[in-house]
Amino acid sequence: MKIIWMDLETTGLDETTCKVLEVYAKVADFLDPFNARPLYEAVLPLAPTPTTDLPQNVFEMHTKNGLLADCASWSTKRRELVDIELSKKIDGVEDQGVFPVLGGSSIHFDWNFIMVHFPKVSERMSHRPGDVQRYDVSVLKRVCESLGMESMKKGNAHRAKEDIENSIAQGKACVEWLLSRNPAK
Repeated sequence: MKIIWMDLETTGLDETTCKVLEVYAKVADFLDPFNARPLYEAVLPLAPTPTTDLPQNVFEMHTKNGLLADCASWSTKRRELVDIELSKKIDGVEDQGVFPVLGGSSIHFDWNFIMVHFPKVSERMSHRPGDVQRYDVSVLKRVCESLGMESMKKGNAHRAKEDIENSIAQGKACVEWLLSRNPAK
């Protein structure tokens, strides 16, 4: 079984009215979840949506991190092409007959956007519409915090690659912390 670590950057929080601006994915074996290798990345054009239509906080965030400039200056991939390319990449790593697990932080958000904007990817991730197996680092962090681990701050990059790298690092830190509490005898 594989874990597809994935993060999306968007123009807002509503998957039905907002656009996906960036996708980054890595793949790992389920039994070695933090040893992930790059799988796919894409920046999508914002056009024809003018930046003046973006919520102020989204405009400021994605201007500061350079995503809007990347969307305007060199991005030409259409959403439909990203859906096809990414679903083929997932096909290439998928274990025969076993759907991969979606990994990340607060992945319900990403999954909602995937279902609406990337239907082929959604089909490759689950045999039941709207359902996907999840490896959610935000849940793992909450469990560890409830057991006394110091709270970890979420990364602030708001770029897909950096955010997924942060999720993987935090997931690994949680597991290491849990193991250190009860070392094998």
